[in-house]
Amino acid sequence: MKHRLVLVISLAGLVLASGTATASGTASAAPAHAQRAASQPQNCVAEAEPAGSTVTPTVTCYSSFAASIAAATGGRVRLPASTKPSSITRAEISAWNAVPATVFVLSIDWKDVNFSGPSLAWTQSADCGSFQAAGMPSGWNDVVSSVVTSADCANSLFQNSNFGGSRLDISKNTSRATLGSFNDLTSSEKWCTSKPC
Repeated sequence: MKHRLVLVISLAGLVLASGTATASGTASAAPAHAQRAASQPQNCVAEAEPAGSTVTPTVTCYSSFAASIAAATGGRVRLPASTKPSSITRAEISAWNAVPATVFVLSIDWKDVNFSGPSLAWTQSADCGSFQAAGMPSGWNDVVSSVVTSADCANSLFQNSNFGGSRLDISKNTSRATLGSFNDLTSSEKWCTSKPC
């Protein structure tokens, strides 16, 4: 009987130790996952689609804001690697689009207010026109919190995909450090020469 009691207590100890190891293994996995997420490229570029397209644009992301802008401008603009997204002005975006550009930045979205956090530069082969994103690229639905538009292109943000729900119209050559009640609601966008798009 004594041996059985010792065996039961030993088994219970193993089960508890196993549960503790699993719990501590899970706890230590979370920081590793967070570290991987933090090291993922956070500065993205997407090409807006022509009006009428139902294609959801895809993004290509880069490890620095400077690298994303170099890609967004076809290599014409080379910012210092340490450039902070919040330091970019509307005038600089307009200068990036000067002729002889073949790729133009229509606007830049940020996931956080005050032009911070991950960024998404929208591009096209013309400085403006009738362009759209019927759905937001992967990782960008319902997260936009600040926007800068180019000197030539206005921007309309929509609450639902395919341009449904409420909307927020932003004039060309505008910086919106916060979208107010529209923060984290954007599911589709349009660009045009004057608002509303």
